[in-house]
Amino acid sequence: MFLDYNVSDLQQIALFIVALLLFLVFYSFFMSVLVFSVRKDLSKVKLQLYLHEMIQKFTLKLFVFFLAFSLLLYAGVLVLLILGVDLLVASLFVLLISLFTMFVPQSIVVDEEDVLHAVMNNLEFIEKNPKDFVKLLIVGCVLLAISSIVGEVVDAFYLVGAYVSLLLSLVFVLPFLECMKTRMYMMKFELIKSTHLVNEVIEKKEAQAEQTLKDFPV
Repeated sequence: MFLDYNVSDLQQIALFIVALLLFLVFYSFFMSVLVFSVRKDLSKVKLQLYLHEMIQKFTLKLFVFFLAFSLLLYAGVLVLLILGVDLLVASLFVLLISLFTMFVPQSIVVDEEDVLHAVMNNLEFIEKNPKDFVKLLIVGCVLLAISSIVGEVVDAFYLVGAYVSLLLSLVFVLPFLECMKTRMYMMKFELIKSTHLVNEVIEKKEAQAEQTLKDFPV
């Protein structure tokens, strides 16, 4: 949202840093609450303790991770541009690196790890669950493509398509993907996975029973 590699004015740099920090504070808090809400639905936690204490800790850890990661990527792309690498290639580099940090927020909130261990747990999860990783990529690409298409359609009439696309991504696509990621991540715990499978069987049996009753005349 704020990335610009041609900034030379000190005032613009200061504005960029302030905007980045403010965005990451709110984004980290939003991410903490979103991931924790899914965790709460799938496991038993002390709600009051987490709302009063742990959410703040999760937010701080996520803020540190996102800030450090953003600055490292920014520095990496600047080096690539200085070396003469095309901006598109540098952007693909950012995308590729980012893909392999997708489950870091889940590790921080679910495993309650520090940033370094969360990154390692994230890589371990991706290595052990390649199907989930690919599924998430496909769903994410489809949803982002849909939001972009909607933006293009709106642009043809009102010239605000980019903002509409961004709004759709932040309000609908991002929360959906984070909930999907958290459910995937929680399934690594055998107890939760077993409970989830049992609930699916029960729901299936109940649906079959309801259908059977509907098939019989009153």
